[in-house]
Amino acid sequence: MHISSFRVWASTGGFLLCLLATQPTTAQIIPDTSLPQNSIVPPNCIDCEITGGTRVGNNLFHSFEQFSVPTGGVAYFNNAVTVENIISRVTGNSISNIDGLIRTNPAANLFLLNPYGIIFGPNASLDVGGSFIATTASKLAFADGTVFNTTTNGTTPLLTISRPIGLIFNQTPGRIVNQAASLDLNDNPIGLQIPTGRTLALVGGEVALEGGFLTTPGGRIELGSVSGNSVVSLTPIDKGWMLGYAGVQNFQDITLNQAAFIGSSDLMGADIKIQGRLVSLTEGSQISSLAGTGGQAGNLQVNASEQLELVATPADFFITSLANEVEGEATGEGRILGITTKRLIIQNGAQVSTSTFGAGRGINLNVTASELVELSGNASAFNLSSGIFAGSDVGSTGKGGTLTIETGRLILKDGAQVSTSTFGAGDAGDLRVIASDLVTVEGRTPDNVQASGLFAQVEQGATGNGGNLKIETQKLNVLGGAQISTSARSGGSGGNLTIDAGDFVLLSGFAPTADDLSRSNILVSAERGTTENGGNLNITTGRLTVEKGARISADNFGTGQGGTATLNVRQLVVQNGGAIRAGSFGEGPGGTLTVNADDFVQVIGTGMIGSTFVPSTLFTQAEASGRAGNLNITTPRLNVGDGGRVTVNGVGSGAAGNLIITTNELRLNRGSLTAETNAKEGANISLQGLKLLFLQNQSLISAQAFNNANGGNINIDASNGFVVAVPKQNNDIIATAFIGRGGNINITANNIFGFEVGRSSPGDTANNIDASSEFGFAGNVTINTPDVDPSRGLVNLPTSLVDASQAIASSCSANAKEGGELVVTGRGGLPPGPHVALSSDIVWSDTRITKISNVINQRAGIAIPNVKPNTNNVLANVPANGWVFNNKGEVTLLANAPSDTPLYMRLISNSCST
Repeated sequence: MHISSFRVWASTGGFLLCLLATQPTTAQIIPDTSLPQNSIVPPNCIDCEITGGTRVGNNLFHSFEQFSVPTGGVAYFNNAVTVENIISRVTGNSISNIDGLIRTNPAANLFLLNPYGIIFGPNASLDVGGSFIATTASKLAFADGTVFNTTTNGTTPLLTISRPIGLIFNQTPGRIVNQAASLDLNDNPIGLQIPTGRTLALVGGEVALEGGFLTTPGGRIELGSVSGNSVVSLTPIDKGWMLGYAGVQNFQDITLNQAAFIGSSDLMGADIKIQGRLVSLTEGSQISSLAGTGGQAGNLQVNASEQLELVATPADFFITSLANEVEGEATGEGRILGITTKRLIIQNGAQVSTSTFGAGRGINLNVTASELVELSGNASAFNLSSGIFAGSDVGSTGKGGTLTIETGRLILKDGAQVSTSTFGAGDAGDLRVIASDLVTVEGRTPDNVQASGLFAQVEQGATGNGGNLKIETQKLNVLGGAQISTSARSGGSGGNLTIDAGDFVLLSGFAPTADDLSRSNILVSAERGTTENGGNLNITTGRLTVEKGARISADNFGTGQGGTATLNVRQLVVQNGGAIRAGSFGEGPGGTLTVNADDFVQVIGTGMIGSTFVPSTLFTQAEASGRAGNLNITTPRLNVGDGGRVTVNGVGSGAAGNLIITTNELRLNRGSLTAETNAKEGANISLQGLKLLFLQNQSLISAQAFNNANGGNINIDASNGFVVAVPKQNNDIIATAFIGRGGNINITANNIFGFEVGRSSPGDTANNIDASSEFGFAGNVTINTPDVDPSRGLVNLPTSLVDASQAIASSCSANAKEGGELVVTGRGGLPPGPHVALSSDIVWSDTRITKISNVINQRAGIAIPNVKPNTNNVLANVPANGWVFNNKGEVTLLANAPSDTPLYMRLISNSCST
């Protein structure tokens, strides 16, 4: 608990106006005459001894027309030691103003009912042996069905030996205000305090702590704010009384301001429950339960039917907060800090936290906000972000508690953070976020030092392991330099990061500092100095977009094993300088990067971070001595263009990984696939399952090696497809080396268009397949094209593309003098129309009709011109050596017959005569 004379000053100063307006100058404890045996109070007393009253069993009943205690005054209930419950009511129409001491003999519980309101002044204090319940209820209900009513109606009440079971609020209840900040013997403010194992409860209409304190060493504190026509149940428990609100339909507001405090004293822990409509903590106010050696951690529960808000201001001397902590040998096992509301708002450096500082296990932190959790800003005076935290702190050996947030929308901005972390030998707890709609983390603090984000971390100097972080939502936005991460910065292993977003994940932009550290980022990392492993990253979503300098990464700067990154998506878009990487930047190996995309992957364009040019990149990297992991991509379509890159590289002494792509369609348009290394063994590229590999505008597939390293191997499997490059655009497939041996290039395809085997040179516009070495042995180029005679070499495409609008055969009527012929190869009869596929399992039969059109048979790649009838002039089957795109964007093979005019010349319109 934070103790300072400032608290006393703040609460006293805030009370002066109220004191002048409402505080009596003399005692006003006036009994009424409604009981069988009335209460007895000396008239005009300041130190007032209260005797008399009506005793029934172990219950002692008092009734007052007025009940107020002046500053420095005493209200002493001199009860018999066998009395268990002192039940006092105020029947007049006045507020009770208490600025002195209320005392009972040991063990008795004290109930004070005044439906018009109760105010505890700054000098108010308690010396009661049992629990103290102050309420503005109109009735107290008992187990036998009787009630003790604050409205007398001139009748003698029926009193009972039964125990109290509930507070009944008929009319709109009065306010309860606490400004008590009285001091203990050590000059520590304790305000209203009850003994160990007892309950202190304020239950009424609006409840306000205006700089006031409510404390207990190991007891229970409850605040309840209800409307009229409500019933609050009372249940006896080991620590006094538990209040229930099932009979309440509408709640009212609870406010704590002027550095008000609710919590435990003497490190004994406390159970604290707050129940209201709007619950507000401002101006350095705190609700805290702290348990040390010999104490037992308590539960702290805040229920706000509409909203819970914690709002700090720059002038605050204390941190506006909810906290539940354990120290020494105390344990938080089975204990929670719980929040239930529609909306949770935390601003300007206010915090909600649980932590362990000793050997005991930390306390779990659960937030349930059906609509919204929104955190923003920081406290400049303390350099602390607004946040929700669960930690295992410096010197601790106990595991930190778990942190769970369940809400509709979670929004973190302007440096706000949610995290679990360890600063000691204890492991950090797990962090789980469940948001039915969206999660947005955006921006940084005004000084750009602290990023908004979700974190599970092993902090510097800690030896415990990091916790896992899991996010379940429909939409996830990471914007403006915000971060989501698990990391290991010292001796412990990093936790896993799992994201499941049904609709999309968007990472975009960077902080105004515009440097590499300011990117919007989702990452798992093992930082420099750590000897343990990094965590793994798994993202599952519909559409994953990384753009405008943002990044997803699995990094290893230490000596352990780097974490893997696995992306399971329908669509992946990396654009405008976005990046996804798995890298080794130290001695330890990097993890693999795996992309599984059901629809497509696009790596497109470039961007700028400040003055730095950054291409859109999907890559694994070895920057130091550690080996990089492999990059695996599986998708039906992969497009890399406009400066985008897909790469595995080793710029340090560590070996690069391999690039393995399984796709039906791979298009490069000023894009590159590279596997580059400085290590001895080259990095390899494997392209599998291709139906089309298409390169244009200086695109590159490279397994290049530098220094003494050998070139990597390139294996392209398009056994059911084609490899195509637009002529004279410097599209290359290379596996070259400088001093080492060149790599091997193996291509299997139905056919290859637009390439030639030869050395690639700067400024050369040819499309080359190159496995050379500058000073070493060249590698091998092996091309397997089953339908082409290898002795003829690769097919050269025309230097200019065919005009697709002219690649249509004109047809004439069958009644014309000129006729057309159609040559069909393969089994099966002539189809009834030019767009119907041939049958492959029926013996040929002539079923021609009287009118046919000339067509280009795409299966055979043969074009037939209109000619005069001539039974000797039949076109022969020839190999395809040209191509065009049809109206579906598919490659259509074309052929020029030997010693014939070019195909495009033969496809011009023919005149028809009759």
